[in-house]
Amino acid sequence: MSRLFLSVPEKELERFDLMCAKTGMTRSQYFSFLLSKRHDVRPPVLQYRELIHELDRIDRDLKVIAMKEELSDEDRLLVMTKLSDLKDILSGRFHKEDLNGN
Repeated sequence: MSRLFLSVPEKELERFDLMCAKTGMTRSQYFSFLLSKRHDVRPPVLQYRELIHELDRIDRDLKVIAMKEELSDEDRLLVMTKLSDLKDILSGRFHKEDLNGN
């Protein structure tokens, strides 16, 4: 493996490090990615953001179903708890940046 040393302005280095963090790559990995000329690789945060939003959309409907009289209190609690757990897992793992992409 060879080494490469670059001199860049501090602002550019900060931007580069931010992109490394957003993609979950090390500096070396991100640099290799840029050299490979791939343009459509999205970090997991962006890949799963749509899934999180979709879950939010159906959240209301699932709550309505959970409140049906046919369900016991235990079943209602189970549905609401599982929905909350799923949202927490997805949000905690994949929603690491705010809606502005920061």
